[in-house]
Amino acid sequence: MRRSGHDGRRAMTAAGRLRFAALDSWRGLAALGVAFHHVSGTAPLLANPFHDNLSRGVDFFFVLSGFVIAFSYGDRLARGYSMARFLLLRWGRIWPLHAAMVLAYLVLECGLLAAWPTGGPGGGPGGRIPFTGPRDLAALPASLLLVQDWIWPGRDLWNVQSWSVSVELALYIVAALAWRALGRRALALGAGFALALGLADLGGAAPLPDHFLRGLIGFGLGMGCWALWPRLAPSGPARGVGSVMPGLVELGLVVVVVILIARDAPLLPLDLAFAAMVLVFAREQGALSALLRTAPLRWLGVLSYGLYMVHGLVFGRIFDGLALAQQRLGGQWVAAAPGGEALLLLPALPSALLVAVMMAVALACAWLAGRLIEWPARNLSRRIAGSMGRLASVAA
Repeated sequence: MRRSGHDGRRAMTAAGRLRFAALDSWRGLAALGVAFHHVSGTAPLLANPFHDNLSRGVDFFFVLSGFVIAFSYGDRLARGYSMARFLLLRWGRIWPLHAAMVLAYLVLECGLLAAWPTGGPGGGPGGRIPFTGPRDLAALPASLLLVQDWIWPGRDLWNVQSWSVSVELALYIVAALAWRALGRRALALGAGFALALGLADLGGAAPLPDHFLRGLIGFGLGMGCWALWPRLAPSGPARGVGSVMPGLVELGLVVVVVILIARDAPLLPLDLAFAAMVLVFAREQGALSALLRTAPLRWLGVLSYGLYMVHGLVFGRIFDGLALAQQRLGGQWVAAAPGGEALLLLPALPSALLVAVMMAVALACAWLAGRLIEWPARNLSRRIAGSMGRLASVAA
């Protein structure tokens, strides 16, 4: 007798597969790609179409998030799981590290103001003037509360990459309300709405600001992936390197995504390719999935959120150090690029070595941030949510 989709998902959970290991690794690789995109330079490694468009990894995050949130909470919210507990768990997952990064930038800006109280000749390192541009003091409260993109959509403020987390927080609320009101029909509604928005965007009639457009299309398609999952879930264990056809499908999808990113494809085709990747790599049947399940790449997945959140601060301070060093030594290593970003002027090999060092430092800081902030805060939110559940049971 064929199992229903719900029974299939329950059996998968009972078997202990609470995480999609290959997708976790892809999350880490996407975070690494976004971080790499934020190192600009003149060397070929840092000046090519693929590098220039690697920020599209954020769109993969949205698709994957829609899939994972639907997997983890969709049916539970539809059956009456407390929305307060859901939002507490998600808030505890994303907000503490974000808040720590905003406060770190606040300390940095205060230090710059103390060192260059009037901006100095040309401002601080890289010509920056404290509390201007992304670190607008008026935007600090909203940025700290993670609602900055709700108020100023499209502006990159304080810990600038947190715009996507601000959008995601709004998506959690909308999705939870949809599941509560519509049950599993929310999956089809989310996917249909995402397709409609994507088609409108292709036609040049996008009705929403870019950041929320990207979030809604990606998250909705991720929800649609979860609706399809019961029909596509493998019946047996991952086959690994001995499985030729799934491996070819996985490789082909990666090639397609690389081409779409390099060509700066419109949002809908790229997100559909990301959705296909989510479905294929969730099956974990090919050789690439076997590679993605190895310990180093899984650890990269564990560090993905920390890397995404800390890399801007880490890279900025490294560039500040290079700018100060070249002022004293008379070198020509970095320059201010349009928009205030630092531009690396080193030749190919020194650029590659410096990028490797920067990534290693960012990963080390991501691990430290995880140990000190991200993982303890997540565990605390789980304990509080568990206490809320026990209190609700007693009250009932």
